[in-house]
Formats: sequence, structure tokens, C-alpha cells
Amino acid sequence: MLQELRISNIAVIDHVELELGPGLNVLTGETGAGKTIVLASLGLLLGARGSADLIREGADEAVVEALFTDLPAATREALSAAGCEDEDELVLKRVVTRGGRNRIYVNGSLGPLSLLSNVGAGLIHIYGQHEQHTLRRTETHLALLDAHAGLEADAAVMKERFDAFTAAWKEMRELEEALAGKAREEAFLWAQVEEIEGAGLELGEDEALRRRREIIAHSERLYQTCREGELLLYEGDSALAGELGRFIPRLREMAEIDETLAEAVTLLEGSAAQLDEASTLIRRYADKLSFDPRELERIEDRLAEIERLKRKYRASVEGILALAERAREDLAALESGEEDLAGLTRQFEAARDTAWKTAGELSRARQQAAGSLETAMEREVSELGLAQTTFEVRFHHRGTAPDDPPFVLGGARIADDGVDDPEFYFSPNPGESVRALARIASGGELSRLMLALKSLVLPRGEIPTLLFDEVDAGIGGRVADMVGKKLAGVARSHQVICVTHVAPIAALADLHHVVEKRVSDGRTYTTVRRLDETERVRELARMLGGAEITAQAERHAAEMLKAHGRPA
Repeated sequence: MLQELRISNIAVIDHVELELGPGLNVLTGETGAGKTIVLASLGLLLGARGSADLIREGADEAVVEALFTDLPAATREALSAAGCEDEDELVLKRVVTRGGRNRIYVNGSLGPLSLLSNVGAGLIHIYGQHEQHTLRRTETHLALLDAHAGLEADAAVMKERFDAFTAAWKEMRELEEALAGKAREEAFLWAQVEEIEGAGLELGEDEALRRRREIIAHSERLYQTCREGELLLYEGDSALAGELGRFIPRLREMAEIDETLAEAVTLLEGSAAQLDEASTLIRRYADKLSFDPRELERIEDRLAEIERLKRKYRASVEGILALAERAREDLAALESGEEDLAGLTRQFEAARDTAWKTAGELSRARQQAAGSLETAMEREVSELGLAQTTFEVRFHHRGTAPDDPPFVLGGARIADDGVDDPEFYFSPNPGESVRALARIASGGELSRLMLALKSLVLPRGEIPTLLFDEVDAGIGGRVADMVGKKLAGVARSHQVICVTHVAPIAALADLHHVVEKRVSDGRTYTTVRRLDETERVRELARMLGGAEITAQAERHAAEMLKAHGRPA
């Protein structure tokens, strides 16, 4: 419950304090006195946007502070999740500076702006003048029906299952599209693998082929050189091996005379052996040399094929072989992708069936709840001066989309709120057929219809404080008295704060505050004060009679308060 509200330096408000209580609290005052500023200030504590334009001229900052007691469980949970200590009272404070910066305090500790929205949503629901016009938007009718039937949790489950359904559908379609693209790529990958594997490439093959081509191209010169080497080393009349063989024995004899020649003998004997081995190698090489024009042609063809592949794939032989390996891996991935698609298809079908089943169950519950809402609404609006009203809930089929077959079944289209598209119809007069509420309801009728709906859909204690901003728009007289009684009825289970211009509603208040504007020393000030019994009579008389308060108006006001037994 909102127990105290303090406002400093906002617009024409210098400083005001409101002490509120349980039951029905009303704020009255002349048009333009500043009631809207009070509500806007309260909105700042609920996370509304704040700007430097709100700050009173001459001040550096604006401050709004509120004390809440008897906190609901949802608020305690939100505070606990934000790391705040669990306390019986909650003090929210917001400071808006000229520089546009905001400081948020929760029980004296700094906090983020987002915390105000999370906490405020469970503390106060503001029902403004604009909200009644949401009834003209048929998309709001489903939420109101669910709230009346207590189906919000079921609707949340429906959204979760629809989201799972659409996520599975999207994942399956994405993989299908990817596989369709890869299927076209599969032929290309297989062509790469077959071409590269068919070519039988080996690492370093092109270099080896070029060396072999070079040998064949110069085979005659190589053979001739080897033959010349054989003659020089071994076979000629003056071959080095023969000459050396004849010289070494003579030198050995000389070494027996002078042993210092022994080392030379050893070296020459080793050289003779090396010359013999070199001659053998040269001879063997020459014997193997051959010139085959067909082999050279084969080598040229093979090199041409390798160069073609290197140009085509813009890679070396090593790169081409690596490309073939990657292509084989991609082909293996394609095969696993087909298996993944089968699994995703099963997941999608299960999520689809679950979503449609949930939608069907929720639709049946809504159809049953529609009848009770019709009965309850006719009773409620009858108490608000629409005694002969007929109220109906009609269900329409949503438009279907043939291009999304999983979301359409039997002419119904599923969405995150199910398959239902209810619309409220009513007739305010006997003998007239019901027509769409959004098209025929007047402003006064909308006010009463919305108030009736609110009294039906607001659970006891879920949101402790309800703020009604001029719910009396478009009504007066006996109907205003009925609306006031309805607000008083709601106030038995909630703290109600009501801004009103209608005396019968104000007369039902448990606490009555007046918002006034005055000018002092050339500056405008808005004040808010709680009225005592005498002041309350005069304020009601003003609301009844206008600027000139007559004795008759005061008597009427006093009688109203006495009739309702309300304290001043």
C-alpha cells in the first residue's frame, strides 16, 4: 500500500506531502490545479521517463519519494532478486537533475532505473483516461477474458510452447534450406574428389617428373660424358687408373728407401680405389641411360595435367590434395546433416503437436469462461446504470496464411496466444441487436464497461494499489453515484486512489485530498492537503455548484457525506 508520497520541485510544485490510507482515497481540484503533475510524479517512481523539463524553475533537481507498506510477495521477490534486503517497508526515491541524470534509491541504497519498473509493476496499477479507449482495440479483449477466467498462467504456457514450436520450425527449415544448397554443392564436391583422386597425385610428383624430363632431354650428352669418363679413368691407353697402378709400386719401392714417402703411397692407393669405384659408377649410369621419346611424351602429358589442376584449383599439389580431403569431410558432413534433419523433424513435430494441443485446451477453457464473463458483465454494468445491457463474447477465426501450413489447421491459425480471437459485443438498449463494442460504445459507456471489467479481472491483493485517473469521464448524476459505489467496492480489497471531478464519487472517499494552485510573490505554487470535515463539505459543494458555493450546495454536500457515512 502507498502510505506516503513526497514531491519536490516538479513543475509548479515546490513541495507537497500526501499521507494516504487503505480504502478509497480521492484527489479533487479545479481543472489545471496540478492533479496531473501529482500523477506524473508518482509515475516517475514506477519507472516512467524523466527529463530536466520537469524540474521547477530555479531548482537544480526534482525529487519524488514514496513509502510503501504491506508489500506483496511479487514485490519482495523482485527486491530479493535485485539483491535488496527483505523488509516490511519499502522507500523508493528518484532524483532528476538538470543534466538529465537520474539517481534511484531503494531503501536508501542506490539502484538501477530498471528496478523501478520491475518493482513498481507489482505495487501500483494506473488506470488512466486513455485506458478505457483500449477497449476499442479488439486485441485487448483476449487478455481481459484470460484475466477474468484466471487463464494468465495457461496463456503463458501457450506462449512458451508456441515459441518452442516456432523455434523448432525455424531450425528445421534453416537446415532444410542449408541441405538443399549443399545438395547442389554435393555434385560439385564429388566432382572435385573424383577428379583429384582420379589424377592419382602424389606429393612432390611434379618436381620428380621435371627432373626426369630434364634427364631424358639430355640423355645423349650424359651418355657421351660418361663414356669419356670411362676412357679417361679406366679404359683408354693412357687411362688414369692404369697409369696410377703402374706408378704406385715404384713409389712404394722408393718409400722403402725413404719412409717419408709412405704417406703419399697411402693416399695414392686410396685414390686408385676411388677412381676404380667412380669408373664403375659412371659405367653403370651409362648402361642405364636410355632415350625413349614415348616416355618423354608421357612425362610431358602428366606435367600438363598437373599444371592444369594447379591452375584450376589455384593451389600446389599439396594444396590440391588438402582440398580433396576437405571435400571428403564436407561430404561426410552432408550425410550427418541428413541425420540431423531427421532428428529436428521429430522435435518439430512434437513441439507442433504440443502447441496445437495446448491451444485447443486453452480455447475450450476460454469458450467456457466467455459465458461466465457475459453474465458477470451484465450484472456489473447493470449496477453502473446500464441495466438493460446485453454483453456477448464472440470468437472469430484469424486469417490464414497458406504459405505457413504448420501454423494453420482446420481453418484456424495458431499464434503465441493460441487460436482465439475474441471480440466483445454489446447492446445498451433493449430490442437492439448486439454490435461490436469497439464501434458503437460511447465515452461514458466505455468508462463504465472498463470499470466493470476491472472490478472483475483484478485479483484480490495481487496489486495492492489501484490508481484511477478521472474514470468518471462522460458520466454524471445517478450513474456517477453508481460508479463511486463500484470504486468503493473495489477499495474493500485494494487501496484505491482516484482523481475525480464528480462529487458523488468524492463523497464516498475514506480520505479526501484537494489539489490547489495559488500565486505568491509572482510565482505559482501547487499544494495538496487533506481535508477535514468542514473543508470536505465546501469542496463537495464547489464540485456540485461551481465557482459560487451556495448554502444549498453545502447542505447537499453534507447530506451526501451523511448518506454514505464517510469520515471527513
